[in-house]
Amino acid sequence: MAHNERGAGRKRTLSKETLLEIRRRHEAGETLTALAAMYGVSRQTLHRSLNESSPEESASGERLICRSLKEWQQLNRDFPGVDVRDYRVRMDYMNDTACCTRLLISFQKQQIVAANETNVPFHRAFGIKARPTWEDFEAFLEERCMPKARDRLRLVLEDIGVDSYDPMAIIEKTQGRMAEDKQWLKLSYFVPMEQEGFHI
Repeated sequence: MAHNERGAGRKRTLSKETLLEIRRRHEAGETLTALAAMYGVSRQTLHRSLNESSPEESASGERLICRSLKEWQQLNRDFPGVDVRDYRVRMDYMNDTACCTRLLISFQKQQIVAANETNVPFHRAFGIKARPTWEDFEAFLEERCMPKARDRLRLVLEDIGVDSYDPMAIIEKTQGRMAEDKQWLKLSYFVPMEQEGFHI
């Protein structure tokens, strides 16, 4: 068999499991250049593969992390006319397995876009309000985690592993689940590979 000096031909492919492993190592601080050499692919191929791979999902299946703009746009195609690049967080307000309200959130700009999926105001994130304000959203977050004035708040925060009263941090730990209802929050994030360490 003739030696292929140009390196032309079929490129090595990486399994989904290998890509997840590489992604975790990269997040832990290893460079793409070093990882590409270790796994026998070019840096460009590795970067493209990581950006094209499917979004990461948490073990519980209740949190999604999109690494490329393409997959973030695909996830949010149900927000026509909205430039989803401006929003780094999506919340699906669920009632058991049914999505009742979809939210796109920009913490940096303090903006939200809400779209209701049900005609039942009681199941919607903001009831009958079609265009909620940032203040409405902050009140909603507090309502879905716990009131700031809750008795023995410090003990509850320690129990769920949160250092201080931060409704978003609490919701990330609890998915906004409460004993009184079947509603909860499914979270999705846009974290481009080149912008790791961004603040929502």
